[in-house]
Amino acid sequence: MPRFHLRTNSLVLLLLLAVAACDRKVATKPPPPARPELTAAMKQQLAAHADPDTWENLDTARPGHRLRDPRTGIVFVRVPAGEFLMGNDAVPTEKPQHRVRLSRDYLLAETELTIGQWQRYVREFAGNPEAPVPAQPAEHPMTLSCLEAQQFCTQFGYRLPTEAEWERACTGGLPREQEPWANEEGMRKYAWFHRNAEMKAHPVRTREPNAFGLYDMLGNLWEWCGEDYNPVAYLKRGPLTEDPRGPSTTFDHALRGGSWFSVPPATPRTRTAGGFAEQTAFFGCRPALSILK
Repeated sequence: MPRFHLRTNSLVLLLLLAVAACDRKVATKPPPPARPELTAAMKQQLAAHADPDTWENLDTARPGHRLRDPRTGIVFVRVPAGEFLMGNDAVPTEKPQHRVRLSRDYLLAETELTIGQWQRYVREFAGNPEAPVPAQPAEHPMTLSCLEAQQFCTQFGYRLPTEAEWERACTGGLPREQEPWANEEGMRKYAWFHRNAEMKAHPVRTREPNAFGLYDMLGNLWEWCGEDYNPVAYLKRGPLTEDPRGPSTTFDHALRGGSWFSVPPATPRTRTAGGFAEQTAFFGCRPALSILK
């Protein structure tokens, strides 16, 4: 009889844990943070440079390829439309490998959002002063929750990249057999990860850029994407998918790229998830912007 009661109690406990897990998956997403109050001068400055055509052109040989937004100081690089192989058949959450076509060019920040850029946002555009700021110099990447990252992006007309946009940008348009970070020697040149980071984040632009001119796509901080995380999202796609975007039905949000703590180091295909309001020493963001012309 005691064994029966023990087994019954164990089954009840397992059932309760299962129900709790299900409740988490269907939980209501927390609302986005309230927009801060903007002065008339702030609104005028935001509107004056809402169009990237008004931004500083940093590449005179290729107009529109590398632009600095004067409101934030963020440098954006133009990532070309095209096809690439997304995913990895060897990892359950990254399979199946499939071909993706991105139909339009887009802009992606050259680096992860920095502490200095965040502090400017707080100082000049009524950003949230309560968000914890790492005790590091201004050129270090800013750690943010997804909610804070979305609020920042919304203020300036930016957005977070889709997983497909992020993955294509990370590859630099190179075939997999030519990816220079496929071995440790190459990874050390392009990323801060567990073997060279000394257990801390590092200033942006201190590793080599990839073929698209983007820094720290791998390592330093995980980067929020603009989609909910679905571990089996790719199973629903065909052999060629155009401009894919994940569902908005899960509680967690997608992260890409690994961090200074990642063991083993991440690849362009590596995916993970975090809660919308979750802020850690490993999570940051890289803003994107659609190109309408």
